[in-house]
Amino acid sequence: MNKISKTTILGFCLCLLVLILFDTASAQVGTVTGVVLNRGNVPIPGLIVSLVHPVAGRSYPISTDSWGRFFFSNVPLRNDPYYLEIYWGRDLMYRNTVIVNRDINMGNIMLR
Repeated sequence: MNKISKTTILGFCLCLLVLILFDTASAQVGTVTGVVLNRGNVPIPGLIVSLVHPVAGRSYPISTDSWGRFFFSNVPLRNDPYYLEIYWGRDLMYRNTVIVNRDINMGNIMLR
């Protein structure tokens, strides 16, 4: 019968640990999506969207696409609120709280 080397066992344990950590880390993040529309239900491209959390900080700002959509991935799951902020240039057009404890679809956000 072949003996299993300590290196082989150590390698197997390290691979198993990495898989467990990767699976745990992926279960602790979510996504936040939505569509920004004007009063006429027309999508607004080029708006700046950010997620802000008092402890976790501010996300990297993203722009709405040509259909007014935005998408944040890898958002840490938390039971306390984030603020979803939408800017037109430097002007804050929208701010609302969102609890990101799973994948969140904000649906249509109507700007006034």
